[in-house]
Amino acid sequence: MFSTSNLKYLIPFLVVLYSLPLIPQPPYIMHVIVVTMLWAYLATAWSILGCFAGQLSLGHAAFFGIGAYSSYFLTTWYNVPPILSLVVGGSLASAISIGIGYPCFRYGLRGVYFTLATIAFAEILKDIFIYLRDITGGSLGVWLPMAQEGIVNLYFINKEPYYYIITTMWLSLILILSAARRFKDYLIAIREDEDVAASVGINVTKYKLVALLISSYFTGLGGAFYLYYFRYINPYITFGLDTSLQMVLLSIFGGMYSLWGPFIGSVILTPIGEYLRIVLGGAYVGSHLVIYGVLLIIVIRFLPKGVVGTLKLVYDKFVVRAGGYAVKRSESF
Repeated sequence: MFSTSNLKYLIPFLVVLYSLPLIPQPPYIMHVIVVTMLWAYLATAWSILGCFAGQLSLGHAAFFGIGAYSSYFLTTWYNVPPILSLVVGGSLASAISIGIGYPCFRYGLRGVYFTLATIAFAEILKDIFIYLRDITGGSLGVWLPMAQEGIVNLYFINKEPYYYIITTMWLSLILILSAARRFKDYLIAIREDEDVAASVGINVTKYKLVALLISSYFTGLGGAFYLYYFRYINPYITFGLDTSLQMVLLSIFGGMYSLWGPFIGSVILTPIGEYLRIVLGGAYVGSHLVIYGVLLIIVIRFLPKGVVGTLKLVYDKFVVRAGGYAVKRSESF
């Protein structure tokens, strides 16, 4: 994806991306930009399992919540540095994902049945964390105490450092997935037809489980970042179905089979959602989700390949083919 020929496009994009905070803007606009990058990162992490491996998980909020709450406990109970607890939170989410992933993949749970299993897993965790209110704060949630400002404590007065952190996390994930070409090829083969993939020697259970481990790890990191950015979590936010659906929606809208799809989806939909939440949130709670649903229906109906896939089709049709035709015409003369 990031070949030498593409560097001329990648480098200017990175310059713009990392220069964005240098442009003076109100704090709330910077907040929306940070949240946009956070959801781009989470949707990209989800796409490892949901898009490339073709395993539709609607319970990724479970790993998001595990990363958030484990980081909270490590920081407040054991004084573990936030940077370290961030990694541990992701690792714990990845380890716990084996509990849902191995039985499902080992015994061939597919399609809607796997989807229902992931939803149940997240809902069970949500109920457990609500019930254990003496430890988790129950439905009221918990606040992360203020700390000394700095990278060690992942606490900053301004929002720009958070932007650089989450942008670097997203870019690192993109680079890792871009480099893992053979792994992605195996996942795509499994997504297209598991039986055919198994017949040519691909260990289907192994690669689906590895995809889940990687996806849940990065999702757990995203949950931990959410904790240190917002300084507040509760089970409804961290384990809620809305969180899982947001990751899925952004991937589908942007383009399920492209690494850039989740980013494009988040850049378009997250600011719209934040704006609608401000305008309609007081009088019509949850109305932004209805509008999200309408947009999703429109995309599935008219842009089944998402924004990125549709743009690629247009590019191939009007640029590549036209260019090829022009070359042939010039050669014929």
